[in-house]
Amino acid sequence: MDNELYGEIVIEDEVIIQYATEEIYKIDGVTRLVGGISESFSKNILGRESVNQGIKVNRNDGCATIDVHIVVKFGVNIPQVAFEIQNKVKEVLEQNTGIVIEAVNINVEGVEKQ
Repeated sequence: MDNELYGEIVIEDEVIIQYATEEIYKIDGVTRLVGGISESFSKNILGRESVNQGIKVNRNDGCATIDVHIVVKFGVNIPQVAFEIQNKVKEVLEQNTGIVIEAVNINVEGVEKQ
């Protein structure tokens, strides 16, 4: 089927972020998503909290890279949690959006005792 025949389909970053967020919170060991430096600046200086806190989408030539910033539970195997997030997010996004996910980069920003 030729997409140009019927028009263009645009999937906004917010949709990608919503799918990714749902998958990340299903993974045992993740306590929360946290913002990076730009989100911290936005909240502290501008008084605005980002809706996309903790996830950033970078697009390039029809592909995307996802940056995830998380806090994990104390005592979890961090590499295992990160690997699971990478696999699940990539699978769900490619399956539901058709966008090729080149990488899911995990940034562990902290560990919380619960």
